[in-house]
Amino acid sequence: MRNPFSVKTRFGQAAAATIVMLLLAGCDRGVPPAGRQSFTDGSLLAADTTADGRHTLIATGNGPVQVWRQGGPAPLFLWHQGQESTPVVLLASSPGGDTAATATDSTVALWSLQNGQNLGFYRLEQPLRALALADAGRALLLGYQNGEAEYVDLTSGRRLTFLGHDDRINSLDLSANGRYALSASHDGEVLLWQTSNAAILARWRHEHSVSLVRLDANGRAAFSADAQGRGELRRLPGGELQARLEVPARGQTFVSARLNVEQNLLATGGTARRLDLWRLSDGAHLNHWRVGLHTQLRPASAMVYSVAFTAPDRLYSVSSAGLGETWTLTDRDHNDE
Repeated sequence: MRNPFSVKTRFGQAAAATIVMLLLAGCDRGVPPAGRQSFTDGSLLAADTTADGRHTLIATGNGPVQVWRQGGPAPLFLWHQGQESTPVVLLASSPGGDTAATATDSTVALWSLQNGQNLGFYRLEQPLRALALADAGRALLLGYQNGEAEYVDLTSGRRLTFLGHDDRINSLDLSANGRYALSASHDGEVLLWQTSNAAILARWRHEHSVSLVRLDANGRAAFSADAQGRGELRRLPGGELQARLEVPARGQTFVSARLNVEQNLLATGGTARRLDLWRLSDGAHLNHWRVGLHTQLRPASAMVYSVAFTAPDRLYSVSSAGLGETWTLTDRDHNDE
């Protein structure tokens, strides 16, 4: 990763979005969200929300990355990264919600979510496939096409290249303090390792390619999921299997996840509009909702790109349909697939 150089931040107003409360349209008779916010008239290429759901980053494939505050009428910040013809495909926010990263397959930019200012720009020497941030943006974790993972301490400049995988990196995550990394490769292997010395603390393998891994902020529990819709909950640091999860509908997969150890909950977002709630201790399925659709988009489906626990009884989701939705945990969708 090369040295950073400055990138200009441009602020502006986009077309105002309307906050609406409505039932899902057409033949969909599922439980409606408690609140809904529309970010765009089209679909999203990528989206990420902070752990508290306060800020949401969206990328549409062209133009700047938009940063929205929950309930806001227009984007709070507009972030431009390199050539507009190169789409931003990866987004990440720090556990504390004060810093964000945006990435193409060959560049990474760091930003402040407090004032929108750019904090650094990096050109990469390998195609990028995944990234994660430590708290306050102190460290950055990058996963590459060649199977390497790179840990960068942005305070000291120390870099560590992790060579534990034999296949390309599909997903990774970083504990809030930056000490522990969780990485998964296309061959199904998941590794927990220390960023101080690359020592492997735990490993497990899925039968199929792993598409998603997530840590809780303090590195006490992990979730991993494969391309066939099978997930696993693991206790850390040893990696002992705690529970196996499976999307109820065949052919659907996990896309996003958020662990809430304090409430013993796991929220997952998936394909085909799935938003699910699970008990963290034993993997019991507790609830299911279907996120909304954009009436102008065909085919009429959506992926849940990001989820967050915004209150003890509230869950927030952001989908490819360009909608941010708030859900009451006690409301259950009885019209399950």
